[in-house]
Amino acid sequence: MRADQRGNEQFDVLQGIPSSESLYGHASTNSYLYQNKFVEMKGTCTYNIKINKTYNLKWDPTKPAPTGGGSLPDPQSKPKPVEYPYSITRPYSYWTVNTLEVYALARALLVNDALPGGQLVIEPSGYTAPDFSTEIKGKYLPPQAPASITVPSTDVQGGTSQPEPPDELEIFRSKAEEAAKKIQVQNDSFVFLGQTIMNGSEVTETGPAPGTIPNPLPVGDNVLYRPGNTIEPMHSNALNLPSTGEISYAPMNGNINGGSQENVYPINGINPVTVHTPVVNYSLLPDDNRPFDQRMVPDYTRTVLILDRPFTVHFTESGQHLNIPGYGNRNYAKYTQNKRIQFPFGVFQEGQYYPENTWINIPVGTPSMTFTLPTWVNEGDYIIHTQSWAINAPSDAADLCEKNLNGNLANYCASESFNVGGVGRLFDFRIWDIGDFRFEQVFRTGTGNLGHSTAMYYTGGNDENGTPTALSGQTQWHLPVRKGSHPTEQLTVPHNGYSFLFDFRTIGNLWQPGEGIRIEPSFYFIPKTGGTAAPVDLYYDISGSNNKMIGVGSQKDKLSYTRTYRLADGLRNIADGELSTAASYEYNYILTEAERNKTPWLKFYEQYKKRKTKLAAGYNLEILPYTSRTLVGPTAIPNGVNPIAAVRSVQHWYGEYNLPIAPYILPKGTDIVALANHYGGVLDGHEQEFITGGYILVKFEIYTVKNSDAGTRILGYKAPIANMWAIEGQMTGDTDEMGQTFSFSSGDIILFESDFSVRNDYLGQGK
Repeated sequence: MRADQRGNEQFDVLQGIPSSESLYGHASTNSYLYQNKFVEMKGTCTYNIKINKTYNLKWDPTKPAPTGGGSLPDPQSKPKPVEYPYSITRPYSYWTVNTLEVYALARALLVNDALPGGQLVIEPSGYTAPDFSTEIKGKYLPPQAPASITVPSTDVQGGTSQPEPPDELEIFRSKAEEAAKKIQVQNDSFVFLGQTIMNGSEVTETGPAPGTIPNPLPVGDNVLYRPGNTIEPMHSNALNLPSTGEISYAPMNGNINGGSQENVYPINGINPVTVHTPVVNYSLLPDDNRPFDQRMVPDYTRTVLILDRPFTVHFTESGQHLNIPGYGNRNYAKYTQNKRIQFPFGVFQEGQYYPENTWINIPVGTPSMTFTLPTWVNEGDYIIHTQSWAINAPSDAADLCEKNLNGNLANYCASESFNVGGVGRLFDFRIWDIGDFRFEQVFRTGTGNLGHSTAMYYTGGNDENGTPTALSGQTQWHLPVRKGSHPTEQLTVPHNGYSFLFDFRTIGNLWQPGEGIRIEPSFYFIPKTGGTAAPVDLYYDISGSNNKMIGVGSQKDKLSYTRTYRLADGLRNIADGELSTAASYEYNYILTEAERNKTPWLKFYEQYKKRKTKLAAGYNLEILPYTSRTLVGPTAIPNGVNPIAAVRSVQHWYGEYNLPIAPYILPKGTDIVALANHYGGVLDGHEQEFITGGYILVKFEIYTVKNSDAGTRILGYKAPIANMWAIEGQMTGDTDEMGQTFSFSSGDIILFESDFSVRNDYLGQGK
């Protein structure tokens, strides 16, 4: 038994052939069998023949003469019959067919558990049984012989006395022999394959000796050959399934004195068959989301998955199996029952939601499948499992799996796993209000109206995935806010000292106390003639003779200014539903039971809307705690998903910032103490080292923080790998109405007039 097709066998059945593949059976044997016994019939026939002859005896004894002393003739005669007896023996010999058994090839039977039904009956194809004929006519034919023969008489002269007849026994023997003819004989007739083995013609005395039946030749290669015997697809893997077989010969018509039963002979030395159905699993999870990895300390040992982003698993049926004939590196879809993947977290696939630890089938022939990580999956490390199962798998037990290929016959599954890290997001930064009254018509629905228009300034014209939005190409609404941003007053740039309101969103585990946002402002100066921004330090005055030239970021800065705000301030126009959702979560999942018992919900909600939150001490650093965010995760969720986990998974952060009123500007790193000493110990900001006549550019670096550790940056808007400013399409430069070019970089969000402040607008004077 071998694998189809003969002469071009794809598999070596001694090493392995998959179920669902086909075998051919081939047996070689003699074209017929025979045995015979020819008997020579010998004998003699004896003929008793008599030769009769009469002898005329004549003699003359004389007689005395009547006269005289003489004698006279006295002739005498006497017939004397004589009988000569002869016994003539005639031999004969002829041949007869005593027994003749001729057997034609009937069938071959091969037995192996890999065959359909466990066996294969091969009927001869293109086979002709030997042609032979016999005629039973062996005999001898003795001729008739006369009992006696009379030969002519002769005279016998005796002289004077009566003579005796001569003894002519031998003389007449030839005549007796002639009268006893030789016996005619006839053999049985036997013709085999057109060849006369025993001649049945009538011959004299001795029949010709018979010939020999020709020895059979082996049958042709196609006589006992049957291809296309498919191994049952569910046949278990098995090593060296034993084979047996037999050849049957049927007795032919015309046999003599025997040969009435089939003769069956065993076939020895038939090869065993090893069934091994192969599957491979070289599934891949490419690190396609790495460009969106906003971690400040990336983990390169694991593939990164980003919350609320798609990822694709490549899972074909091709790859390297055992290095034996028919296996090797090839496609194994034919032998693959199903492919599946299991995530330790819920996923979406084309709108269908699969809960965590669900085995998801990937149709055989589908080379890849794309999934989306829901927002409510916890950030952290996970392991994803994939399996490819053979068509003959008895079950889907995990202990039947082997990494990459089922090289062991006991296994029916090829497995793979991926170490991944689930990572959150920080995105969608917008400026949506500026305190400068010239921007009231931009952000409000009318003068003196708190209602907010739809106008906002976005990072750029792309969303957080780099996909163009409706604002693509509308650079007027792209950050930074600059000359040309105001839709009706193209030359207007905000005066310094005014607050601006901003917001952004995060996805991930940022809903508990101790989890928040770190914002690090930095400052640059750009001349009104354009060019590249240069880093600067800012200083400001507050009331009191000892409160002059306070450096932003200094210890005195932190003691001199505290930023607080009220999240529910009407200027923010946050919807009641959004506020109540955040308040409800805080009330039910952050407050202790004792705190809830002390403060009823309605009272807590009123306090929540009036609550003020501290954001910063000084102008150099701003920390947004959990009290400065709402929870805006999805509410239309699949059955079985925890609605609390879903809604808290996306956070909407609200912040505000302003520069000190009428700040003094020095090149970054200027030693202000040395500068003051140079001018006699006192500075008033009019010294030539101070910079004027341009714009103060504010840059934000934004990070997430956790575990009440505001100093450890977790995610960044601009991280070592992902730069969300660039992903969202922030501009790198702009040209004003005079053709002057301004260069920008990531995180540049707003420009302020360096020489005009809120003080000018209210008091009508310079700095």
